[in-house]
Amino acid sequence: MKRRQVGLTTGAPPFVKTNVEVPLVPVGRQVLAFMPDRLLVFDSAAVGAVRYSDLTLDVAESQFVEDEAVPQDATVVGKTWRYVNKKGGPDRRFKDNRETPICAYEQIRLSSTTGLNEVIQVSRRGAGSAMSAALSSIRDLRTDEISVPAV
Repeated sequence: MKRRQVGLTTGAPPFVKTNVEVPLVPVGRQVLAFMPDRLLVFDSAAVGAVRYSDLTLDVAESQFVEDEAVPQDATVVGKTWRYVNKKGGPDRRFKDNRETPICAYEQIRLSSTTGLNEVIQVSRRGAGSAMSAALSSIRDLRTDEISVPAV
């Protein structure tokens, strides 16, 4: 598994002029821009759009043995050794066998039937459920706008 540290920012997505700042999440070679009416997916060659009604967001707890610096907002739930013997203790054959922390993260999976499939691991617990609640609110707003009868 390849991991890369990313940060959520706000601003205008590439090549779009807007009067509001939108959340931007870099994921690999792509940038996800959460626009008011749909999710835009930018890469170097094209732009795609996903309606929020077609977007699936799944949140799951995960534990990860962190071999890099532990983020400030991460919860350390245990420790293990870099090299473990059969009984679960440190493998004494390795002289630099250090203890490594086990962190509790949330895993957010964004997918759609049109091909979006991104997994983001966040160190701040509760961020995934907040994102899910925000997506539900956006869906409710979009449904309300569509179902209002004309006068």
